[in-house]
Amino acid sequence: MNADPTPHQAADLLNQVEANQSQARSGDAWPLVTLLFVLSAGLSVGLMAIGIIDDNTTQLIIAGAGLSWIIPALVVYLAKALSWSRRSTALLLTWLGVIIVAFIAGVMADSFAASGPIPFIAAGLLWVAAPVFSLLALRR
Repeated sequence: MNADPTPHQAADLLNQVEANQSQARSGDAWPLVTLLFVLSAGLSVGLMAIGIIDDNTTQLIIAGAGLSWIIPALVVYLAKALSWSRRSTALLLTWLGVIIVAFIAGVMADSFAASGPIPFIAAGLLWVAAPVFSLLALRR
């Protein structure tokens, strides 16, 4: 019995391995995609509240409720993410930087000029950027 595969069998095996790896990477990306959308939704609600509501206490309560989604989203992501790669880590850190900058810009702009459009623009930026970053996560 010959243990060496033919070139055709070897090529088929390599194609099967590559397909399995691609499918596994795509499956591992879904927790990251979910995390990106949950963070975007929570922070967008907080930014919209800051832009709409005039009462500072109510703004802080609703913004805090939006920010509170970060902790369960990260817990679920850390529990469900099956593999870590440099690319997914870089994407996550970049996304966290984007949402932090957008949130701080929205809060600062509203504190300087109440009823300005910056909180709404920042919330819209998060809703537009979330699918883009999600597609990058799925592309890996």
